[in-house]
Amino acid sequence: MKNYKLLILLFLIAVTSNGQNIVPNISARVDTSKVSVKQVYHLYKNYLNSKPDSIYQNPNWNIKEAKYYLKNKMVVDRSAGKMFFYNNSIKFFANDIPKILQIDSIAANRYQIKTIFAAKCPDAEDEKFNPDYITKLYAVRDAAGQFKLENTISYDTRKWEKYQYKFINYVIHPDCDFNKKEASKAIAFCEKTAKQFNLKVEPFTYYILPNSDEMGKLYNFDYWMSYLGGQTLTSIREIFTTYGKESYPHEFVHMLFPASKDNVSGCPMIITEGIATWLAGPNSKETFEEALKRVSKTFQKQEKITLDDIMTFKIRNKFDNSILYVTGGVICKLVYEKQGKEGIWKLYNSNKENFNSVLEKQFGMSYREVETLVIKTIKEYNVK
Repeated sequence: MKNYKLLILLFLIAVTSNGQNIVPNISARVDTSKVSVKQVYHLYKNYLNSKPDSIYQNPNWNIKEAKYYLKNKMVVDRSAGKMFFYNNSIKFFANDIPKILQIDSIAANRYQIKTIFAAKCPDAEDEKFNPDYITKLYAVRDAAGQFKLENTISYDTRKWEKYQYKFINYVIHPDCDFNKKEASKAIAFCEKTAKQFNLKVEPFTYYILPNSDEMGKLYNFDYWMSYLGGQTLTSIREIFTTYGKESYPHEFVHMLFPASKDNVSGCPMIITEGIATWLAGPNSKETFEEALKRVSKTFQKQEKITLDDIMTFKIRNKFDNSILYVTGGVICKLVYEKQGKEGIWKLYNSNKENFNSVLEKQFGMSYREVETLVIKTIKEYNVK
């Protein structure tokens, strides 16, 4: 009896510390009168109340997966990084109420859980982005007979074609073909960039996908409001691309440049994306020079432009971040012309606290003078 009371006390402490008790709604399709469906429902409910935005050994998750992501300092649920990027789970669930659409058996001891997250009372502007997500997770019975949650990526890609091409492990979506010539270009770019900046090329996995929706599925989203072209997860050595191509140099740069262990607050995005844009363009369809011409035309229409406004996205395009990317690319190009690769490393190892002073040292002028030079360089590029 004492153990039973202790369990109740621990449960109440857990609920209180989380600040809320999430009880997901269910659709008529979810039949909790079935024992297995009911077990999966309670597993998922417990998960929603277990701080899913936190990095720890989540007890509701497949133990092997949880250890892998914890080792790499990542949240175990691949969708969590997107869902809780702007708000933690408590704030997110307070606004976006989860409703379970399906809990279906898809194989022996494997169930899928599909959940829609929609705002309760969105305003007119937010209505365009509602619902935010429909997630899909797997619940799989383990050796002890208990259901545990899993990401979709391993199971859903188990039959996809895979090619090992030197240090790149390609994973090919069924709607895409593998082109060895393009893979050779990918290898050549990585080796050239590594040599230029004294980088060590470590093996990585490269997912070739036909569009952003298919990318979302590998992040546990059946639906998302995203239009990502590519993303690199350096800690687990993975690149995702949505153009059906074997070579995406912009993402290769992100993979090749290591994350600084001492850089607590992180290198500013204008530099991390700037280096990749300078060396490889902002995306797979546009070179740095082409993007620079486009941004130049935009800047010529603006009266007052500051680096701060660019870095805080007060000045940006509606559907891409090319203004930030190109501005960062110009900074990197100018520094490289002055200081060589040592200057690039100084920029890359800067952080949000010392960025301005690092910039001043590399240019040998005040921050405002650097700002004037960078903006002027972009504005005048298209008229040369």
